[in-house]
Amino acid sequence: MLTPKLVVTMISPETGRPRPIELDVLPEPLTAAEHGLMVGNPPPDDKLVHHGNWTAWPNIRWSFTHMDELRASGRISRGPGPAEPLPVAAPAETGIDLDDLTIDDGDGGTWTLDEMLSGTYTDAFLILHRGQVVLERYFNGMEPSTRHAMFSMTKTVTGVLALLAVEDGAIALDDLLADHVPELAQTAFAPVTVAHALDMTDGIRFVEDYSDNRSDIMRYGVAMAFTPVPANWDGPDGIHDAILGFTERETEPGGPFLYKSVTTDVLAWATARATGQRWVDGVSERIWGPMGAADDAAVILDNRGIAVSSGGMSCTVRDLARFGRMLSRSGRVGDGADERQALPATAADDLAAGGEPYPGSGGGYATREGWTFHRHCWNMQQVIGAFMPMGVHGQRLFCHPEKDLVVAKFGSHPVTGNVYTDASHESLYRQILDGC
Repeated sequence: MLTPKLVVTMISPETGRPRPIELDVLPEPLTAAEHGLMVGNPPPDDKLVHHGNWTAWPNIRWSFTHMDELRASGRISRGPGPAEPLPVAAPAETGIDLDDLTIDDGDGGTWTLDEMLSGTYTDAFLILHRGQVVLERYFNGMEPSTRHAMFSMTKTVTGVLALLAVEDGAIALDDLLADHVPELAQTAFAPVTVAHALDMTDGIRFVEDYSDNRSDIMRYGVAMAFTPVPANWDGPDGIHDAILGFTERETEPGGPFLYKSVTTDVLAWATARATGQRWVDGVSERIWGPMGAADDAAVILDNRGIAVSSGGMSCTVRDLARFGRMLSRSGRVGDGADERQALPATAADDLAAGGEPYPGSGGGYATREGWTFHRHCWNMQQVIGAFMPMGVHGQRLFCHPEKDLVVAKFGSHPVTGNVYTDASHESLYRQILDGC
């Protein structure tokens, strides 16, 4: 089993660039304002957040809510339709008692809900039960209309877009990715099908280790334009150029799951080729508009104008909750006479069902034993009856179809990976479910 490390990206005093550093204790959860970030005209150099330092602590407390100010970005339009209502439930109607929660703090103690939200560096938190808002809180300068980085929750959006292309007949699960993107024929993706890519059982060699600046994901971040091109850079320019450089395999396609962001961008490339539609337009017209989003979303673009479909999206926490409820209700939105089918039920139900767990199917982490990664979404159906899109630094969208419960959370946790707080979040979700 893999053991999560307390590794935080900070600015190196030697180079002035972000680098992972292993710490003994977490930094205090001060807000961006308390850190003095981006205050002044202009801000002092040591309080200035920009493309070269936005991934470092404490700058992430400001940057995650200002992503489209840091890089070129595309707009994901909500379209002209009405927003899906999110009425606020009267406290007496919810049946959910949040006052007496005793949440595992992951260190042998317990937290109240307020302590847990602070201790996990929460920026926004929303509980949606049967279409009504049970609790909605904002921290660190966020407001209901503020967009926040989704990071790898973007992968689930990409997975849904691919499933819609399958429903339309533009692409098939057993198609080779190279059937749609012939440029992949000379890469490790040559024998990989759409189904393999959706479940990340493609078997290519790709190391997603955020604690090592030399790992594949850190170099891939430069190609995505997440981080500036360093001096003497000998790597790829853009997402597609980077994809074509992956020629080594770890296992045969259809083998064990191994999480890797590059696979999402390959899937998005094949989907765009098959449908003839840009990722940004597809998400807007097939997902964001039909689900009744209240606000436009955004996505970071690489230097060639390609959307970072693996982790570049930002949205409001209310629209995130709308997305989760739609998926957990077989693609339906609205209630009563206003209920309608926004996505094909077969696509939403396929994602929600999850795969068959096996030892290591949860990525090799003890906290995820019994989980699967299915259709580009983390799934705990056989553990807790739910599925959960997730993104690094604390982005989680817990969806429980049977209870019609959605718990949406944005954060700016110093540790990149989410495994570090898995125990606390599962403790929270189980106690909320007990009250539903």
